[in-house]
Amino acid sequence: MVYKKLICILLCLILAGCSSPKPDESTAVSVEVTPETSKPAEETISEEVEIPQDRTFLEEQQLVITPQGDFEYTAWAEKGTFPMHASCNITEEASETQGYKKVIATIVYDVSDCPGGMIRTREYAFDRYTGICFDATNDQPDLLEANETTLIESGVTVTYQEKEYKIAYVNQGTNKWPQLIVEMTVLCPQDYDGTVFIVRYADEETNAESTAFDWEGVHTIDELPYYNTVETFYFTKSDH
Repeated sequence: MVYKKLICILLCLILAGCSSPKPDESTAVSVEVTPETSKPAEETISEEVEIPQDRTFLEEQQLVITPQGDFEYTAWAEKGTFPMHASCNITEEASETQGYKKVIATIVYDVSDCPGGMIRTREYAFDRYTGICFDATNDQPDLLEANETTLIESGVTVTYQEKEYKIAYVNQGTNKWPQLIVEMTVLCPQDYDGTVFIVRYADEETNAESTAFDWEGVHTIDELPYYNTVETFYFTKSDH
């Protein structure tokens, strides 16, 4: 009887040992079911959809810069339209005012093919970051030579990334038939790089719209009645 009891006890111990999980197997199961491997993928997706900040006016409006040099478009004259061949060249010069520079765009129109009568052209400058026009002083071209300080004081203030830039602008035209030459000058701080020059189609209708527009006060180019219409060219010193 004692022998049989010992056999039963041994069998029970063996069966109990077989039903207990081994430490290695328990660890392996725990690793397989952990959700930790899915976290890096979530973090990567979050970084990819991040939206860029501080977009410029040019980027928001998707305006395309035309490289300096020759360009052409269909122009208007009193006796009919004609192919206008033109060129744009932009230079920078030192200013007599400390801390300032001149950014000068020279537009040369070849009007050899003009059928006759009055010719309309339209040129102006604005800020690439905000779209603000620089036209507040363009009716005082003599001030550029006479008194830069007065010209700057009568200009506009552009604020970008919490920094203010005081900017003045003049536009002067010269008739050297068969060429018409327009020189746009922006007087701005030396560290300012936001000048954009515009050349666009003009006729009697757009001239009337321009005359009717209220040019007083600060305004942006997208407020103009003929903003970004047919035959509009944008130029910068850097060509971008």
